[in-house]
Amino acid sequence: MRICYRSSATLLCVLVSGLLPALVFAEPKAAPTAVLSEGALSPTQGSEQREAAVAGLATLAEHLPASPPAARTDRIFNVDDYRTLRDAAIGVGFEMYLVDPQAVLAGKPVDQSLHGSGVWRFVVLAGGKGVGLITVARRDGRWTMVEAGASELADEVMTVAARYARLAPRPQLRFVRCQQAVADLIEVSAPAPAARKSAPVYVPLVSARTAIAESRAGPIAPSSVLSDAELADALRHRLQRGLGDPRFGH
Repeated sequence: MRICYRSSATLLCVLVSGLLPALVFAEPKAAPTAVLSEGALSPTQGSEQREAAVAGLATLAEHLPASPPAARTDRIFNVDDYRTLRDAAIGVGFEMYLVDPQAVLAGKPVDQSLHGSGVWRFVVLAGGKGVGLITVARRDGRWTMVEAGASELADEVMTVAARYARLAPRPQLRFVRCQQAVADLIEVSAPAPAARKSAPVYVPLVSARTAIAESRAGPIAPSSVLSDAELADALRHRLQRGLGDPRFGH
């Protein structure tokens, strides 16, 4: 299992062995009637993915020491006492969609260059705030927690989700990661079937704003949105560099 810590600029993942010596993941409950919204930021109540996140949070709450590190950047979750995780809950969940860099470099629109990763992330809520993410993936035929952390990213996701939740009709949201450009975004599409008639726009999260700032004249505001064409143009330079440099990754 990986525990992830998010600093102000980077997400650091370290392999953990021996931290939770008695770590046993509960078998997720089957949910044959659950239907997941493809890629949407949604609670996905009753899904196997969500049940795995719930089980993972319970395991962490049981085994983590009460006192987190003094430095917030070294904490798995953004809480002052890990015992508060006993009262935490699993919030919105979303599949992580990945950008195919070769498709974008070949001139394809970003929305036609995405593929599902099969990895789902869920926001951990404590005191009504997003304090971190739990990542689940299918391993040996069942969904299980594979990663925890990323408190700043959780807060960003909750902020964007809340912004668009106020709209009616509510647009469709997808979490998009461009690994080679080290950039995370939220894709915003009109509700189906209107989504088929209009191109999506993209909300750049802090990693994306940092990544594409070098190709723009000025800073990018957190509330900014980019068209598909604007995003593709901004990503191409980073993609070319990322594909040629093994240090780039996300």
